[in-house]
Amino acid sequence: MKNECSIVRDLLPLYAEGMLSEDSAAFVKEHLDTCEGCRALSAGEEPSAPTDADTEQRTGEAGVLRTLKKKLRKQTWCAIFITAAVVLLVTLMLRLNPIDYLADVSNTKGYTFSDRMALLFKGGISDRIEAQRVLHGGVPMAFLYSEKEACEMYKIAEEDVFSFYGALRYYFVREEHAGETLTTYHIDLLSAHFGSKSGKMWVKYWYDRYDKSDDLRWYEGTGAPEGCIALWKLEKNDDGYWRVVEVVNNVTLDLGEYTGNTSWYAY
Repeated sequence: MKNECSIVRDLLPLYAEGMLSEDSAAFVKEHLDTCEGCRALSAGEEPSAPTDADTEQRTGEAGVLRTLKKKLRKQTWCAIFITAAVVLLVTLMLRLNPIDYLADVSNTKGYTFSDRMALLFKGGISDRIEAQRVLHGGVPMAFLYSEKEACEMYKIAEEDVFSFYGALRYYFVREEHAGETLTTYHIDLLSAHFGSKSGKMWVKYWYDRYDKSDDLRWYEGTGAPEGCIALWKLEKNDDGYWRVVEVVNNVTLDLGEYTGNTSWYAY
């Protein structure tokens, strides 16, 4: 409104002389019909002092503008905070677990979206402690010995191996190689997430088996390539022992009678 008054007052001399175009004259006339101050100035009078109503209106308009500015400022800070939080979260995820892990498993059909998201977050301290108990429990036996040897060492019936080891039994040394092999293996825990009855562990591992009776000749088809990534899905037994019920590898492994099966299940 103030800018419009300034324009009209600059045009008043030309308006009084009738030197404005038809459109400009109509604009000035329309303004004079609604603006008491400019109308008084056009008539050669001093503009009247603003009334209480005018002052109240301007005060209200100023209050609305201040409120809008506060809202805009608040929204701007919220947007900045959310953007910074997202950038920080993405940075932490990339530092904690390199994105190449996701690239390694992205084409494996056995992984769901939630499985892949679990890989991005390492899990809490209690989850990782629970996972270490699993890794130091029956896992070494599965890599180093055959099923029969494990039965003899643990004094359990052969049929109980399925219940005790679950899907880990696929890592056992083949019976025809029992007592003849030397196994080297390494497992890194990538992430761990445990609930009250079920859990997930992402591991990165490799292993090789060698013939002890033949100058440690490597047994072809009895290992996992370096950098093999697997998701271990677990369930908690009534005795509190975590049992691996499914293993999903990001590569197909050659394990003799189990060749060609990327997902292994406990049965």
